[in-house]
Amino acid sequence: MTTDQKAPVPALPVRVITTTSSLSSLAERLGREPSLGFDTEAASFHRYHDRIYLIQVSSVSESAILDPLALDDLSTLGALLADPRIQIVFHDADYDLRSLNRDYHFVARNIFDTRIAAQLLGQPAVSLGALLMKYFGIALNKKLQRADWSQRPLSQEMIDYAAADTSHLVPLRDVLEAALRERGRWEWALEEFRRLETLRAGSPAGGSGNYLRLKGAATLPPRVQIVLQALHQWRDAHARALDRAPFRVLSNEALVSLAQAAPTAEAALRAIPRISPALIDRYGGELIDVIRQALSVPADGWPRRERTRAPRPDQETEQRLERLKLVRNDRARELGIEPGVLAPNAALLSLAQRSVESGRQPDASQGAELRRWQHAALGEEQIRLALSGLGSPAKSDSQN
Repeated sequence: MTTDQKAPVPALPVRVITTTSSLSSLAERLGREPSLGFDTEAASFHRYHDRIYLIQVSSVSESAILDPLALDDLSTLGALLADPRIQIVFHDADYDLRSLNRDYHFVARNIFDTRIAAQLLGQPAVSLGALLMKYFGIALNKKLQRADWSQRPLSQEMIDYAAADTSHLVPLRDVLEAALRERGRWEWALEEFRRLETLRAGSPAGGSGNYLRLKGAATLPPRVQIVLQALHQWRDAHARALDRAPFRVLSNEALVSLAQAAPTAEAALRAIPRISPALIDRYGGELIDVIRQALSVPADGWPRRERTRAPRPDQETEQRLERLKLVRNDRARELGIEPGVLAPNAALLSLAQRSVESGRQPDASQGAELRRWQHAALGEEQIRLALSGLGSPAKSDSQN
């Protein structure tokens, strides 16, 4: 069977784990497996506090749905993730790994990421659904993609949906690994997978400046921005107290419209189209108070527009960057992978800048952001010529 042929994948029995004893029995069985598929479900579309509400794990013979709301101790699961003898298979592991580390301080070893593998193989579509359809003819039902995974009890439809995300990961890994080895790209994948082991939970975004992330907020007049900032803080406080996604308290569009209109009386507040009567009945007085207080801030307390754009590279750096892009784009076309996968623009820019700043003969190894496999795939000599300007790489369509 070739790597593009569809193969039957048997349906796996699914268990919902809600007790310590059932988790212990599961961990004992899974600890004997060479590979396990993992996934997590959160509810950030519904809740203010981002946390894991479900953990799915599958071997080749069974799938389990772990309920963190019912389980006080998940340390046995953490031991499975950290066991270097067991390969842990994710699809797009970044968020799951950071979440597991944030909520439980878990660290995974021996990782295989099917999305990264597909990217390195040059697959045109790298979603889990696209890969399962391509290799196994399986169509994933994504109807519950934004389901509220914090709700209990879980419906059978939710259980089946969650289990489907891991029940095929190990067979998919087998197909993708075979393809990577066949095309001489297994070492590329290993280097990427090892980097995933270093991922840890980052600091949560916060602070009053978050209001500038709203669409159009950065270009609003300072007087409108001070109102928007106050309203944003009011919404954040209520969302936090209710453990509800902020946009479910007041939409981003409504927040901006409210700041622009800045009503100081209920009649004017009710005239704003995006503000529901129910919200006004409940919070109208608070909103008007927040707006009035914001409008009372003197002009010297209004937000100042600060340019944070990175300085434009000098001419020599830009020339080296463009030559590197030509080399990258040509090589990516030969390999059949996306240029950004072969070498992101940011890594090429760093390489070009370091070569200029060093004042020495350009050396490809100066670009620390480029992986070893990327250096090898691009070609050390081609990189050196592009940095020095001694070579004339063939022109190609620029892909930024």
